[in-house]
Amino acid sequence: MLKRIYIENFALVEKLEVEFGSGMNVLTGETGAGKSIIVGAIAQLLGERAEKEDIRSGARAAIIEGEFDISGQDRKESRSAADLETGDTICIRKEIQSKGGARLFLDSQLVTLAQLRSLTVQIADLFGQHSHQQLLDEQNHLQYLDRFAGISERVENLREIFSRWQNLRREYEELQRHQERDRTERELLQYQRDEIQKAEVRNGEEEELIGERKILDASIMLAEKSEKILEMLDGDENSAANLLNSCRRELGQMVPADEKLRPAQELLESALVSLEEFRSEIERYHASIPDDPERLEKINQRLDTLFRLKKKYGGSEEAILATLKTIEERLNSTLDVASRLKFLREETERHSKEYEKESREISAVRKKASEELAGLVQRELSLLGFEQARFEIEFIYDDDPDGVLIENRRVKPCPHGLENGRFLISANPGEPLKSLVKTASGGELSRIMLALLAANLPQKSGNRRLLVFDEVDAGIGGETARAVGKKLASLAEYYQLIVVTHLHQIASFAQAHFAVEKVEASGARRRTVSIRKLEKGEREKEIKRMLSLPETIKSEKQSRAKTGRQ
Repeated sequence: MLKRIYIENFALVEKLEVEFGSGMNVLTGETGAGKSIIVGAIAQLLGERAEKEDIRSGARAAIIEGEFDISGQDRKESRSAADLETGDTICIRKEIQSKGGARLFLDSQLVTLAQLRSLTVQIADLFGQHSHQQLLDEQNHLQYLDRFAGISERVENLREIFSRWQNLRREYEELQRHQERDRTERELLQYQRDEIQKAEVRNGEEEELIGERKILDASIMLAEKSEKILEMLDGDENSAANLLNSCRRELGQMVPADEKLRPAQELLESALVSLEEFRSEIERYHASIPDDPERLEKINQRLDTLFRLKKKYGGSEEAILATLKTIEERLNSTLDVASRLKFLREETERHSKEYEKESREISAVRKKASEELAGLVQRELSLLGFEQARFEIEFIYDDDPDGVLIENRRVKPCPHGLENGRFLISANPGEPLKSLVKTASGGELSRIMLALLAANLPQKSGNRRLLVFDEVDAGIGGETARAVGKKLASLAEYYQLIVVTHLHQIASFAQAHFAVEKVEASGARRRTVSIRKLEKGEREKEIKRMLSLPETIKSEKQSRAKTGRQ
């Protein structure tokens, strides 16, 4: 429940603070006094988006702070989406900046709008012109029915079963795809392994082949040159060998005459020995020069093979051999996919059957409870001025050939069950049933919500969930207004209510009565919104003002003229 709210520089509010009671709190005042501004501030705390225009003219920022008592409420439900750490009392603060947007704080901890909404949606509802209203979302209608039927926990359990079922199914399908990819990959790896093994690659082979090919390519030239050298050495009388031998004979005749030529003679003898060795080496080389076109062709083919493998497997012989090692390791590693697939298939089937059984049972409970709830709501509506209203709950199914069989029809399974539901209403006799969301006005919607709440009161009245009604009296009066006030008073035994009303029939049932009015701002020629709790005498005076219909209408017209509001 909302214990306290502080508002500063929001719309026409300069500063105000108010403490609310646990029962029925009503806000009354002239038209344009600012009652809806206070409701708008509460809506901001509950998660409505802020606009720069919400800031009071001339101020840099607007501040709204609310203190809520959530002791005794279901913490798991209230924290499931945000996982926020809170105590029994929480403080929500919103700062709307003229530059920089809005900031939200929960107990001094900065939070996102989504986190705030995940918490406040469980502790309050606002019915009227603002957006924080679950009844306007058809996806929430089934939740009202489930709460009435007492199966909310079963539905949450069904969501968990559905989630596990879908996760297992996705894993099974993914593993099947992985198995197919693995089969294709293994076939490729086996082909690559065979290709490299067949090539019998070894380190240094390419360099050797390139050298051998170089020789084969130059064999003719090498043979010609070596033959010419041999001819120059001893091919004719002017060859190097013959000339050196002539020198040897001449020098042999000179040495006896002059022993100083002995070293020169020894050098010549050494040159002749070296020349003979050189000639023998050239002869051997000439004899070894290859002339094998077939070998050259084989070398070229082998080099082409090595080039192709290098291009595919890393650019070198070392990389090719490393790739072969990696391929063999991957081929030797085995994954027992078959057993995992078997396990997943069995678990998927088990969860599927569990979901089908539970969802069918929940559907049966919903159908039975929908008739009871519709009857109760229709009765409550008749007490709230809809004497001949009709109310029904429609179930909607999506066909799915692979879905769950129910009543000879296969329908699509969803996390919350097999059906979606929505409320249908006919507020006037002779009118067909239509979607509540598309046909109900703000005032009608508030009274329908009253009927739903009255038909499904909580089992305990410990901590009070906050319900804010901004248009509950729209288009009603007389006995209908008194019936609405009486119904609100009965709800106040279970909820905390904040009700904006123009009707004395409703205001008279309140436990706490607040008057909202515009006053002159201090030191400025402007008016600002104020609120004060009325004591017994003041309350009687306010009720009398509300009873004076002609005067009230006149006052409202004057207020509209001053504020420019229609």
